[in-house]
Amino acid sequence: MSGKVVPNDAWSSDSLPELFRFSPRPNQADKICWQPWGNAAFEEAIRLDKPIFLVISSLWCQWCHIMDETTLSEPTIITIVNNDYIPIRVDSDLRPDVNQRYNQNGWPSIVLLSSEGEILWGGVYVPPKQMLYYLGHIRRYYSEHRAEIAQQVRELQGQRFTRKLTQTFFGAHLRPLLQEERVALEDLPVQAGVVLKDLYDVDYGGFMLHPHLKFPHPEACELLLMLARNGDPDALTMVSYSLEQMRDGGLWDKEAGGFFRYSAASDWSAPHTEKMLDENAALLRLLTLTAQQTQDQQWRDLAKRLILYINTTFWQQDVGIFSGSQSADEDYYEPGPYSRASREAPQVDTTIYTAWNARMISSYLLAARLLNYPSLETMALRALDYLCEHMMHRSGSVCHFSIDGYPTLPGQLADQVWLTRALLDAYELHGRKSYLETAIALMHFACQELLDEQTGLFYDYPADVEAPGRLSLREQPLTENAIAAECLLRMSVHSNRQNLRDTALLVLSGCREKYRRTGIQGAIYACVVAQTIEDKWLERI
Repeated sequence: MSGKVVPNDAWSSDSLPELFRFSPRPNQADKICWQPWGNAAFEEAIRLDKPIFLVISSLWCQWCHIMDETTLSEPTIITIVNNDYIPIRVDSDLRPDVNQRYNQNGWPSIVLLSSEGEILWGGVYVPPKQMLYYLGHIRRYYSEHRAEIAQQVRELQGQRFTRKLTQTFFGAHLRPLLQEERVALEDLPVQAGVVLKDLYDVDYGGFMLHPHLKFPHPEACELLLMLARNGDPDALTMVSYSLEQMRDGGLWDKEAGGFFRYSAASDWSAPHTEKMLDENAALLRLLTLTAQQTQDQQWRDLAKRLILYINTTFWQQDVGIFSGSQSADEDYYEPGPYSRASREAPQVDTTIYTAWNARMISSYLLAARLLNYPSLETMALRALDYLCEHMMHRSGSVCHFSIDGYPTLPGQLADQVWLTRALLDAYELHGRKSYLETAIALMHFACQELLDEQTGLFYDYPADVEAPGRLSLREQPLTENAIAAECLLRMSVHSNRQNLRDTALLVLSGCREKYRRTGIQGAIYACVVAQTIEDKWLERI
């Protein structure tokens, strides 16, 4: 990894650190004159009338490393990009807002943009010969059709502005939850269960959404656990069988421990070998809940082996916090007696990510309680205290990440709600008043700066009228809105505030149509609705 980082204390994306992270193996990608995402790069593109060459990569992604070592190290490509384009490099973990809007369904994403930030062409990992073709073709097209492109950009931006006005002035103002909406929410978990059963892979467990890719979907399995508690025995069998197949089929690293991110084969035998903190946090939560519900020792044992991996690889003992990921390395994980022994273990990204740490903190607190593992509680509270002490921003929000002791990118909804959830978990376990007070402060910020009272949903980051490209239109993500609703419901109990409960239920209602379009990827929302029903919140309307 190479790059530089400087502290900042502002909202603007131009104040974020210039940090470029390349493959750890020899490459020439740093010879491209990269600029960070921000207004300065877009202003230069407009002034010079050049298209933008955007690369979205990640430190854990093996094909991102290969892209650096091959295509982005090709001298001719370096020259063309530096002369004919404005090159922007974005790390998807550091800038989830940019990744959300420009990712081309994989990493590395290569996106050629107009100077205003509209997509001209995009793809995932492009070999040198193809990249040369696209660079030449798009540059010629851009020069010859500039007026036409500019008109299309104006039309697109006009459509977005109209949609924004519609949301603002003609949305559904915060109002009482209607009876028909309550009934629809009550029916949602069972309907979601039907969809999961249709997607379930009876041969190898898990869910089949794509013929060549298979993700563990721990939140969908957690929903099945909830349905099993309400009298569906098949649901519990599906969860146990899925975990068995993941463990034995290849998603679980039998030597070092930990779950890989996903598999390129339905039987889990072709894992892509990156290991993510947030995904392993979700799987630890699932294992812990499954162990409790089944009373099966094998899931307690697997949970403890997963904890050993996390403690060994991700836990930063000197700081008291978790690292973000461990890189993929297909050669290192190649089966055979000498593959690992002769190579260094894959790189660990020691960046501190607030939301991912918060998810692991919650999972550790749950495992400490249900698995009788008190040392996890000590670690979780130490990490939680670190986030509260080092990641807070003067605005009352929390920063997204920290490198070299400099926290930055405040106000992202995901960080607000996942940390709030962890704080509430700790408060309900220990009763320490400061945890509840910090949780209230974070949700106060979210309600003041991120909540759209017309739609009743939270935006993904604070308003920034000068945000370049597609960041000018904020989104209202399903998962984070669901967690926000859960946090508001729990806080309403502790603070005895009716308005928090009312807002939470309206957020859940407002998410319903999003969930219908999202399906299994929105399983956290279905879990929150199911828990709301179990706790009889809807009956109190």
